Amino acid sequence: MRNRPPTAAPHPAGPLLQYWQAEAVRLREAHWGPLEDRAACQAALRAPADLGVRILARAAWLAEHGELHDRLVQWSVGARWALAVLWLCACLAGIGTAAAVLGQSQVNLALALLGLLGLHALTFLIWLAGWLPGLPDSTALSRLWLWLTRRLVRGPDAALAAQAFLSLLGRARAWKTAIGLISHGAWTAAFLGALATLLLLLSARHYTFHWETTLLSPDVFVGMTRILGSVPGLLGFEAPSDALIAASLGPQPLAAGVQAEWSLWLIGCVLVWGLLPRLLALAACILHLRRRLARLTVDPGLPGWLDLRERLLPTHANLGIDRPAPAIDGAIGPAAPVAAAGGRAAVLAYELGHGLDWPPAQLPDDVVDFGRCDSREDRARIRALLRTPPAHLLFVCDARLTPDRGAAAWLDELRRSCPDLRALCLGGTPERLQAWQDALSHQAVPRISSLDGWLEHIGSVPHD
Repeated sequence: MRNRPPTAAPHPAGPLLQYWQAEAVRLREAHWGPLEDRAACQAALRAPADLGVRILARAAWLAEHGELHDRLVQWSVGARWALAVLWLCACLAGIGTAAAVLGQSQVNLALALLGLLGLHALTFLIWLAGWLPGLPDSTALSRLWLWLTRRLVRGPDAALAAQAFLSLLGRARAWKTAIGLISHGAWTAAFLGALATLLLLLSARHYTFHWETTLLSPDVFVGMTRILGSVPGLLGFEAPSDALIAASLGPQPLAAGVQAEWSLWLIGCVLVWGLLPRLLALAACILHLRRRLARLTVDPGLPGWLDLRERLLPTHANLGIDRPAPAIDGAIGPAAPVAAAGGRAAVLAYELGHGLDWPPAQLPDDVVDFGRCDSREDRARIRALLRTPPAHLLFVCDARLTPDRGAAAWLDELRRSCPDLRALCLGGTPERLQAWQDALSHQAVPRISSLDGWLEHIGSVPHD
């Protein structure tokens, strides 16, 4: 992950983005192994003593200091554009359907209703049935939306952003609601385009409306018209009388006033049985989705988060002492944490091997010995001491060993915590010393030649 400059201001993240970042970090670590998160955990430990809050804080730090935050924002923008394109295409499809229905001057009302409302009624029933258990959780529109998003957003972590978002919706039990939002939004756009086209064509051209049948009796169409026109009639879209409905089955065109009544009835049916159900369903999906996402929580039992409990919620700080502290090599007594708080200077030995004379016999009173750093427990102890960092810190390393990525990461973390960090290399061949010099230069950590030189630097020379 690419590190941002230490002075870079973090981007504001809303609650959804915070959980999205945490899920993306969890999936990335599950797929490609743990990230280097020492500084992230140290930052998370400053948050309130709640595991979920600290998991979010750790993920936010990792996302901000890498490229993940920007990738998620980029995917979010691309997903919105894909949704806008999908709804625009739906609107154009509605315009085309209305134009096709009114393509001829003589309009068969049964076929017009089937063309304008038939597929809508079928898909609406399928959406309602989709809430039954055991049915698939995706539709053609949702798959098309994801496909458009993949085409608009490419590059590293694009697939991870999509996977994390879908996983988050699934865990919140909001994926079906999101599918409904996509579908109902598309149908709402289609009906808006269809209604606008109907009004335009019916205002600009002359049409004659009639029913056609070979098998059915006129009473069937009278009853159908009354049922379909019952609710539109409450809104002012009155259907013709029973006699005019029956007369519309004949070959002779009726008066222009009757045709106007039929046109209003057709518009009312499309409005009431098409647009309004989709609008109500869209509003319900939006409210339900917001309520579900507002209840998002961190499940510490998920793989990847379960392993963070001990690091983000140490037992000595939150659950009391349930076992003796591990033995620590080096001269650091029980009063060391107190002495370190607000201290002027401290020394720290990093993975020193046998044969090196450390710690020195005497250190000035204002220089604290942080002991040795040889294990994960040592690092946790030292991070606790660095919550109140000393003004000067001496990093003592074994130059007989080759510096690795762990040493570089530890140096970077110490450099971020302490205002004045310097390094002392003990032992080693010229080649190894040069390797350490290169590693220290890369981290912008000055190297000193001796302990006395460092004491002179901090102004604390011991007196005989």
